[in-house]
Amino acid sequence: MFSLKNVLLPWHKPGSHMQTITIQTSQNIDIEYDLAGVGDRIVAYIIDVLIYGAYLIVAGLVSKIFDSKEGLWQFMYFLPVLLYQLLCELFLNGQSIGKKVKNIKVISLNGNQPDIGQYLLRWLFRIVDTMASSGLCAVLCIALTEKGQRLGDIFAGTTVVRTRRSTRIQDTIFIPTEEDHLVRYPGVTALSDRDITLVREVLNRFSNGTAEDDALLSRTAAKVQELIGASGNPEAEEFLRDVITDYNHLTSKA
Repeated sequence: MFSLKNVLLPWHKPGSHMQTITIQTSQNIDIEYDLAGVGDRIVAYIIDVLIYGAYLIVAGLVSKIFDSKEGLWQFMYFLPVLLYQLLCELFLNGQSIGKKVKNIKVISLNGNQPDIGQYLLRWLFRIVDTMASSGLCAVLCIALTEKGQRLGDIFAGTTVVRTRRSTRIQDTIFIPTEEDHLVRYPGVTALSDRDITLVREVLNRFSNGTAEDDALLSRTAAKVQELIGASGNPEAEEFLRDVITDYNHLTSKA
């Protein structure tokens, strides 16, 4: 079948070369994220290590002041360092302070917020990923795996991404519709998700208001009319927005 991509190909350019990952949400929406690079994760880790160091220095001074040398104190002295990553990720939405500074966070590969079990697995595997191998294992795994995962991520079903998503929910084909929505163009089922995504991109581009964008909008509307068998001479922007809405309504009922 002739795809809408053919009419848009001269304009539609691929994105950046930054490594990305596509996560499907529970609403079956594909969201694309930029993966956190090895460099970002190393810098975030160094920031966290500096925080460890600052804490240990302060706690050590307190220990000397109160002359605390008991075994229980020694345990309590190191406990915050041991639990730092786990507690931060649990209570700071998948981020340690270092990750916040670098604008990266842990996400689940199933599109949901990681649960406590996933965070716990990531934390436990730090023994192998960072402690036992001085971070070499983590760096190699992140660099070599397709989804930028260290061992803890692989076993937990998580990865680390930049907090600015490449694709926002409002930029996808998903638009909630009312149950009693009146479908104007039933032929939209002849289109594919990719076609609708391209229509959405054209509408986003049209907001720039240049003559080139106006021509692209008109060309897209004409091609969509041809593909879905629509008649008449509707206003291009309104027509394309109706097409997206009808497509969402009909495919959500399928």
